[in-house]
Amino acid sequence: MSSEKMALAVLKRGLASMHIDEEQVYHKTKLLLKIYRDVVWCIEDRVCEIEAEYYAMGGSRLAEALDYLDDYDPNINKKDLEEKLCSLLKSKWLIEIVDKALLKIKNYPDYGDLYFNILYKQYIVKYRYSEKEIIESLNCERTTFYKRKKEAINLMGIAIWGYVIPALRDIWQTECELNTN
Repeated sequence: MSSEKMALAVLKRGLASMHIDEEQVYHKTKLLLKIYRDVVWCIEDRVCEIEAEYYAMGGSRLAEALDYLDDYDPNINKKDLEEKLCSLLKSKWLIEIVDKALLKIKNYPDYGDLYFNILYKQYIVKYRYSEKEIIESLNCERTTFYKRKKEAINLMGIAIWGYVIPALRDIWQTECELNTN
């Protein structure tokens, strides 16, 4: 069996062992990757807006600013600020999930660097590469590129839903338990 077929077989076994539908994971992961760039680059503007509001209140730490809002400033729309902070936190989680999965992919033993470079250049960098530019930079054939791209997206799905999200869920649950005790 060629190393190409072996890599794909390993990916499929990984999905099957987690009872995850391969097509569903592929499409969900591709959608997530498609919005990632926009989320990252839009979040910069929101962070700047929130920081500007925060520093206008004279705070040096976020907790101090929220305490200030809670205790002293009836003119600030707390619900609006809370919604902005929640949106920012959700975006931060998305970025953290994708970044951790990308690191896992980069360390994957078979084609890890290639998978990482395909995903990074196709979905992550600020200025999108064309597929032609990616193929040239990776010095591979078009058919090989499309095979590896599909494998990379499948592996990303395994990394996200099989490893990163469950690990983060455990961490967040532990933190919640510590905060309630």
